[in-house]
Amino acid sequence: MDRSRIYKVRGKRWKGAMGLCLAAVLAMAVLAGCSRKTAAVSGARTVDKEYTKGQMMVIAITERNRYQNIYTSELWSVKADQNGDTFEDRLMDQVEQFLIELATTNLMADEQGIELTGQEKDALKSLAQEYYRNLSEQDRRFMDVSEDEVYDLYCEYYRADKLVAELTKNENLEVSDAEAKVIGIQQIELDSRAEAENVLALAQAEKADFGAIAAKYSKDSRTDRTLEWQKDMDGLERAAFELEQDQVSGILEQGGRYYILKCVNAYDQEATAARKSRLAQEKKTKAFLGIYEPYVKEHTVKLKKLPGDVVDFSGGEGCTADNFFQLYHGYFSK
Repeated sequence: MDRSRIYKVRGKRWKGAMGLCLAAVLAMAVLAGCSRKTAAVSGARTVDKEYTKGQMMVIAITERNRYQNIYTSELWSVKADQNGDTFEDRLMDQVEQFLIELATTNLMADEQGIELTGQEKDALKSLAQEYYRNLSEQDRRFMDVSEDEVYDLYCEYYRADKLVAELTKNENLEVSDAEAKVIGIQQIELDSRAEAENVLALAQAEKADFGAIAAKYSKDSRTDRTLEWQKDMDGLERAAFELEQDQVSGILEQGGRYYILKCVNAYDQEATAARKSRLAQEKKTKAFLGIYEPYVKEHTVKLKKLPGDVVDFSGGEGCTADNFFQLYHGYFSK
């Protein structure tokens, strides 16, 4: 079986998803640039940081298991690029950068005097206990991590989150409903104006089923679409946002094609709320990076042990733990 062919397309999706995953994992700016490494600057302060093998295993195996659930374990030995790097090599690079940036934000927290309160430590202790208690014997044996190591890792993670909140608290992170608005439309695409006029007449008839008409006549089978408001929308998208609930457009021409639209959801409340939160996080990330990036030019963190040297994917078939980050975000979003 030619596994390189199997993952030719999937690999591209995985590469993009990996960066997004690690960015989403922190839900903050620390991992926004997780795929880029910061070069040491002459005269910069260099700090050595040591994470235990168990802590590195927690991060690496969490991601390994998440991706194995999608792509199977064959993924890791597949060549990811022309240099011969495998997807396991790629993951180790991502984990290394994650730990460097996590350590860097905690170094910043030291300088900012940001500490954890007794209540926060108690909550993180409970979180670590829950995570550790839910590990199977195979999980614990393969990752070889203690509850105290998990607790220390969660503390750094939380402290980094707290730093970002503190340094961006005076920034304008508000996103309006209009800016985040998401709508749902049905769209009919046609070749000629004459054809469009005939179909429009059908769509405007009393009790017309626009969806059924779209399915029958549209040249593009993707008739149901979700649109997000953008400043740089094209004419067709702007016309869609001008429609009211259940309103059918006239004939719209763009790029030599003809379109008829119907607004089926003038305000997707759930999708708009999710996008609003995402856009606010992007603003927060941008604000933090404006502080973080100049800082890392003068402060370099060097890991005493590298994930690629201590993490081993061989074996561990019974290790399925994949919720280290999910549990954290669920715990602190309650």
